[in-house]
This record gives sequence, C-alpha cells and structure tokens, in this order.
Amino acid sequence: MFKQSSEDEPKPKSETLVNSPSRHPVRRLLIFQLKLAVDALRDILLSPVSIVCTLVDTFEKRHGSDSHFEKLMKFGRNSEKRINLFEQHSDSNTSIDHILGQVENVVVNEYKDKRLTKKTIAKLERLLAKEKAKQEKAKQEKSAQEDLVQKD
Repeated sequence: MFKQSSEDEPKPKSETLVNSPSRHPVRRLLIFQLKLAVDALRDILLSPVSIVCTLVDTFEKRHGSDSHFEKLMKFGRNSEKRINLFEQHSDSNTSIDHILGQVENVVVNEYKDKRLTKKTIAKLERLLAKEKAKQEKAKQEKSAQEDLVQKD
C-alpha cells in the first residue's frame, strides 16, 4: 500500500534529528502531528496568495523566474525543507526539528534543575512514571510470550 523508502531517496544525514527513528514512537507522532498542522496552515495561506500572484503576473506580464508565482514556488520549496514533514531533509539550524530540539533541551534542563513549577514537575513525573510502567508491562508480556514459545 505505501511505497517503501528506496536507496535513491534522500535520508537524514544524522541520527541526532529531533524526530529520528530511534526516538519514542509517541514522541515522533506528536512531532509529526505538529508538522502536519504547520504544513496545512502554510498550504491554506499559500492557496489564495498563489491566485493573487498569478493575477498580478498576468496584469504585469511577468513570466519565468521574474514572476511572483515563481518566487512563491521558491518560498514553498524552502518552507518544505524547514518543515521537513517526512524527514527527508538533513537537519539544519532553521528547521522545525532544530527548533523543537532546542525547546526540548530547555524543558529538560529546567526539569533537571528543578526550575519548573512544582505542579509542572509533578505532572512530568507522573507522565514519566506512567510511561515507565507501560514499558515494564510490555517487557514482562514479551518475556512471558517468549517463555511460552520456548516451552512449545
């Protein structure tokens, strides 16, 4: 159903990407959803702007690389790289991945230094404990399944 990644498709150069496959799946999902929202907002804004650009180009008789529409297309390609929705571009200092990484570092450092509010720290600790319990349960279930397979 979905095309698998082929060798000729560009891949991220670094596994240090904020949304690299080695990261937690829920975290990757949240980042993907945020990127989808940003991408959709961009598309919604570009649609009427593209019509205006085409009308202006028609009245001003602009064509090719000098046209407003082509400049809009260039902007669209650049914003696509910055949004990096499908993780096909390498990380750069201007991508959403980089910005989210910086935000994450600030939050993590604030948490480690206990500079967050007590309420926020308590919520984070509950979430972390809940996630750890889920991982332990999954680990135990996997171990039990492996034991059953070995007995057969």
